[in-house]
Amino acid sequence: MNKIFFLRPHHSLCIQFFVGKGYSEDFVKNMTNIIKLLQESDPEVTLQCSCDILCEKCPENISGICKNDCKVRDIDNRCLTEIGLSCGSKIRWSELKQLAYDKIIKCSKIEAVCYDCQWKEICINLAYDKK
Repeated sequence: MNKIFFLRPHHSLCIQFFVGKGYSEDFVKNMTNIIKLLQESDPEVTLQCSCDILCEKCPENISGICKNDCKVRDIDNRCLTEIGLSCGSKIRWSELKQLAYDKIIKCSKIEAVCYDCQWKEICINLAYDKK
């Protein structure tokens, strides 16, 4: 598969803790499909600090811009700092997933990276099971 996927950096965390909850039914279906595709084909992803393939069905995506753009970009930037990459970096999904796990999840940094995310409690609770 040669298609390059664009992914927000912090979604490398969200994907690892996704339990079928989300903003809407369409969002949950899209997220489920994208996660399956990433896991089955391990494509190259390009990190971008703006709406991505997971945001396509999010009701907070207003014409390609997140309703909470500043807050979400801050989460992306904190994630990038921890994993040592930058917007525009290209990396295989499996490598990005492992970096997020090793540098954030395993080191108990989810709360620091995602402190202002409305979904953080789900991730923090599930992170203890992942370690």
